[in-house]
Amino acid sequence: MGLTFPLISDLPRTTLEAYGFLETDPKNRLYRYAKRAYVIIDKSGTVRYKKVLDSPKDLVTNDELLAELDKLK
Repeated sequence: MGLTFPLISDLPRTTLEAYGFLETDPKNRLYRYAKRAYVIIDKSGTVRYKKVLDSPKDLVTNDELLAELDKLK
């Protein structure tokens, strides 16, 4: 796809849990699912932006994400 950055896969959900992106309410019928989350990590591995949304229907706008990326320059 021509990406210049790494993507990760998290089948055991360890990264989801570490970053707080894992829904773990046993009363939820979709127990242990990934919440919709956005993360920007800089080249040194520091999290510069993190937003976890309550509803999977919600989205962060492209403008908001691009503004956060511009802050890294």
